[in-house]
Amino acid sequence: MSEQIYGPLITGAVALLFGWLLVTGFRKGEMEWPYFGFSMSGRLRDQPVRFWIVAILVGLITALCILTTIAQVFWPGGLWS
Repeated sequence: MSEQIYGPLITGAVALLFGWLLVTGFRKGEMEWPYFGFSMSGRLRDQPVRFWIVAILVGLITALCILTTIAQVFWPGGLWS
């Protein structure tokens, strides 16, 4: 497969994963950043600052992956080709 096909599929899958983490975190009131080397979590009840920092990080990655997926679909050769 060419990168014009699997690029949006991969970034779309990553966007879905982080979007799922964001929605689940807001539902449970406990936001998690699961990663092998760096993990962070925060509970809204007793750690509101950590909760919102992790929510912003997860939301930022979700938004950037969504924008990247859309850009790859509309400009498959890049902006300057």
